[in-house]
Amino acid sequence: MFFVRLAYFLFLLALISLCGRFRLERLLAPISGGIASILFIYGIVQKFVLFPLILEQVNSGPSFHARALYARVASGRVFAIFPLPSLNAMICGLLLIFIVHYFYRSRGRIRLFWGILFVLGACNLVLTQSFGGILFFTAGILFYLFASRIFKFKYLAPLLMVLALVLFLVTALRFSEAKEMAPAKLRFANWAQAGRVIASAPVLGVGLGNYETAVPAFVLPGEPASIYAHNFFLQWAAETGLPLFILLIAVCLPFIKKALADSLRPENALFASTCVMLLFFNLFDVGNFFFAAGISFAIVFSQIVPLRRGARRPLHFAIVALLALPLLVHAAAVSRQQTGDVWLSRQKPRRAEGFYRSALKLEPFSYRAWLGLAQVAWEKGDIPEAEKLLQKVLGIFPGQPYANFRLSQAARRRGAYLTALALARKAAAANKTNRQYQRWHEFIQDTLAKQLALPGN
Repeated sequence: MFFVRLAYFLFLLALISLCGRFRLERLLAPISGGIASILFIYGIVQKFVLFPLILEQVNSGPSFHARALYARVASGRVFAIFPLPSLNAMICGLLLIFIVHYFYRSRGRIRLFWGILFVLGACNLVLTQSFGGILFFTAGILFYLFASRIFKFKYLAPLLMVLALVLFLVTALRFSEAKEMAPAKLRFANWAQAGRVIASAPVLGVGLGNYETAVPAFVLPGEPASIYAHNFFLQWAAETGLPLFILLIAVCLPFIKKALADSLRPENALFASTCVMLLFFNLFDVGNFFFAAGISFAIVFSQIVPLRRGARRPLHFAIVALLALPLLVHAAAVSRQQTGDVWLSRQKPRRAEGFYRSALKLEPFSYRAWLGLAQVAWEKGDIPEAEKLLQKVLGIFPGQPYANFRLSQAARRRGAYLTALALARKAAAANKTNRQYQRWHEFIQDTLAKQLALPGN
């Protein structure tokens, strides 16, 4: 994960350098229009056609993935092709800013096209039911309207009333969560957890890509858990450590200062406003850690960073392509591993095993694929093979709670209670909110205590 995350951020830097050598405003018109058309139409179809079909065919049965899919669809929140509705909301807001820009600069029938796209996009933004998405879009569109000099201050009150109406509509759709302040509580809890992760390794951090494996140990009982810090800067500091984080901020300051000066120019209003929106997204979510958000940021930020246009373009194309290769391989491996998880949850171990082994051919150090194979062996009753595979998991990720839990159970079967206790303690410490791990640790403790209390011990 360290090398994958490193390749990802180097890829974004290379993309900024490449795109900065072009002026992309005209080129992005057909691209943003095409993407918006596909995404917005699919969002409507997903909400009113696919969701009802899924709810009719899928129940909350024994399969973990079936239950997860049912819960996701039953919430009614449109997520389109993205893993989360909040990420879809961010992309919708980003595209809407581009649509407003091209709407004002077009005439005739093409203006009608942008107007229809805006209506579809606004509907999608509401259907995501994302509080943050609407607030981020509000910040971005207000910046654009004032920076581009096309909006008069006297229209601010009506515009804010319309945006507030949309926010209240989403609040009504998610009233049960809004009443409990669930989104705010989640973020405050995740920020506190990120602070604990930073405090545990302030100098070197937990390593790029390792936040999701490190944070479960710092989630207190009763807290909402997440594999994300819900703040890009906190997660970056947790993964890299405070010294490198501060150093990177210091290095970036001159570029940021120049970009801020250029962002106030009317010709840069489009890209500056999208940067403003992405900044808010990074403050309240992991932002650029998501591939879609990272690509969007690289493209728009490159247009307000001063670079020499046209210089050494072939070299930059080659660097971007080279860095994209390991990311594509990783994405293919993750896809196969996740497909294996789905088949395993459907009680199809043979099909699952094939996908896990296919994933390992692309990415031999994928602990999740090894863990899947271990689970297949465990369910078949081949405990020695499962132990062997679980040891491989711990060789990659020593603190993996499920692997420690299963190995503890295997050790108890052999009568190795001290080993079982040590492994159970690791599993319980790595995930304090998992009741199964906590109960198992207590059971082994009690069993060992009873054995030691027997006469002759």
